[in-house]
Amino acid sequence: MRFKIYILFILSLFVGNQLFAQQFTAAAKLDTFQIEIGDQVYLELSVVKEKNTNVAFPRFKDKIIDGIDIVSINATDTVNLSAKEQKISQKILITSFEDSLFNIPQLPFISGIDTVYSNNISFDVQMLSMDSAAVSKIDTTQMLRIFDVKSPIHTPWTFKEFWQNYHWYIIGLLVLIILIVLIRYVYKRRKENRPFFKIAKPKEPAHIIALRKLNELKQNKLWQSGREKEYYSELTFIVREYIENRYDISAMERTSHQLLEVLKHSKVFDKERIPELVQILQLGDLAKFAKFKPLPDENDLSLKNAFSIVENTIPETVEETEEEKTETNNEPLQDETVSSNEDKDDEKY
Repeated sequence: MRFKIYILFILSLFVGNQLFAQQFTAAAKLDTFQIEIGDQVYLELSVVKEKNTNVAFPRFKDKIIDGIDIVSINATDTVNLSAKEQKISQKILITSFEDSLFNIPQLPFISGIDTVYSNNISFDVQMLSMDSAAVSKIDTTQMLRIFDVKSPIHTPWTFKEFWQNYHWYIIGLLVLIILIVLIRYVYKRRKENRPFFKIAKPKEPAHIIALRKLNELKQNKLWQSGREKEYYSELTFIVREYIENRYDISAMERTSHQLLEVLKHSKVFDKERIPELVQILQLGDLAKFAKFKPLPDENDLSLKNAFSIVENTIPETVEETEEEKTETNNEPLQDETVSSNEDKDDEKY
């Protein structure tokens, strides 16, 4: 009795292991088992497994076996068969250029330590076949004739083809032209004793520009001919432009009140010039926007205040250079007077 129990226990263990090992099945099939040379056919590999089981499909490089080439490999496709089972399939497009009968062997599918193999498949590749109607159309007399070699077909070149073949020559030619032009330019400049590059003229100081424009405004005599509005438009523009260039303050876009407030709180603008600027801007706003006609004395005072603002805010470095120039200009005059006196003394003797 005990012996039978032992036998049943051993058989249950063996059957249990077999059932545990067979958790999935694998299969392989072709769309068709017979093709002609060069035709293509799909080899489908499939696995039916439990959802919580991972199965690795066979891996290929460029061939299934010798003589059967792989054209492309599609991604795997998963279909749920039930709540616990699912089917995973993969299609491989294959072809062959050998006239032979192939036998695709069993392909391994691995899950953990278990390996399941697919079924064998026979694959027949045949030469091209033609029916009797196609064979009858072949002119066997033409097959033995010798024909002249056809000349190449003339096709015009495209820019892309021309660039691909000769782009290095084009680039080299452009570089050579640039070098020739540059050498000629340098030689010409050197021969004329001129700098290679044009030196930009330095920008005129703000006070030079302002004084020149104020003198032009004075010579035009606009308010004397009844054009007070135009006179004050130009005068306020010159003053605003000078403040903007001299102190880097945005004066053109601000109103008179805004500009005065900015200058009153500024640390760089001379506070003594504020009353003069107030007189110019207020009288200018009245003349431009209120059709007010100032008195001649007021017009003269506005111009004098503009000159005063510019002349009293010239940078110190500029003033020093101007004084040096005047000194240097006076020195030759003294030498000339001394030399002239010496010449007169010589004439007396």
